[in-house]
Amino acid sequence: MDFRLSDEQVAMGGAVRQWMDRHMDLAAVREYADALSAEDAELYRAAADLGWLGVTAPEGAGGLDLGLLDLCVVAEALGARLSPAGVSTRMAASDVLALSSGPEQLCRWLAPVVSGDLAATTALHAPGGAWDRHGIGVTATADGALDGDAGLVDHAADSGIVVVAAASADGVALYVVETGHPGVSRRPADPADRTVRAARVTLAGVPAERLLRSGAGHFERVMQRLTVLVTADLVGAAGAALRLTVDHVKQRHQFGRAVGTFQAIQHELAELYLEWTVITHALWYTAHSHDAGLDEAAFMTSVVKSRAADLACRMSAAMVQFHGAIGLTWEHSAGLFFARLHRDAYNFGDADWHHPIITAAAIGAGAHSHTGVAP
Repeated sequence: MDFRLSDEQVAMGGAVRQWMDRHMDLAAVREYADALSAEDAELYRAAADLGWLGVTAPEGAGGLDLGLLDLCVVAEALGARLSPAGVSTRMAASDVLALSSGPEQLCRWLAPVVSGDLAATTALHAPGGAWDRHGIGVTATADGALDGDAGLVDHAADSGIVVVAAASADGVALYVVETGHPGVSRRPADPADRTVRAARVTLAGVPAERLLRSGAGHFERVMQRLTVLVTADLVGAAGAALRLTVDHVKQRHQFGRAVGTFQAIQHELAELYLEWTVITHALWYTAHSHDAGLDEAAFMTSVVKSRAADLACRMSAAMVQFHGAIGLTWEHSAGLFFARLHRDAYNFGDADWHHPIITAAAIGAGAHSHTGVAP
């Protein structure tokens, strides 16, 4: 597949990479990962000022009113620099709010998120649950109060609101919860990816505001878009891991030769590059298919996520192996890439989760995925 970005999108991704190179390189990311502080204020401020938090938000809410493909370009560039996950968390919450809010809610909730004045995150499934409506652990009462286990929520401790998926009388709906309510419990968790600050969130009689655009199939659409965003972060991180590994094997010597001259290593890295290139272009097309409302958008989301999840496992293993013993140490960047790639591979479904969806679409007319919605 050869789907290319526009010149404007290429420039957008380049600008994000350049900012990260100047202000938050891998050494700075490692410092953030090892620190106990909840957030990096400079990075979040830049994300708001440079428009990263409002790519898909309407202009009336201070956004750029662009598409999912443009948001993926930013997410991929951030992933390539292993940006602390709080930025992508807020970007995802902004996209959900833009897609789900009514006019007044856009002003009340989305606008301050885009401007950087309000931090937001999402809680869309319970721990260990399925990546569909069957994995939701929160229920909503008739008056809009929420109860249940919202699972592990990224950056819940430093977020003012959480967009929560809850089972209501008329199906799954999305609600905005203010984290300062006494019924919101946030217990810090220790994720494998140290660029993430996570907490286990439970709700007990918490009043919430239902987002207006929470109709039939809306939850599935939201999950598919966030799956594409996670894949973009994965693709960015995988590409950077490949480049770092290639640079290393050119310099590392064994038996009087550069390791990169060994044919077995050349073949493995060439295969990884080919797979990464194909998945990257497929990702861009998948995001475009969502923007264009194409029928294959849901199917392509599962295809590209399953392939990307497999790539993440292969790429992280190759990076650690070809770096030798140093690749097994926490002091080397290989550890950060390993954690990010495996986290992205799991989030919103790995290959084992998406393969039944792909199979159902491929072999059965009218077959249904385990989201309960036809692919």
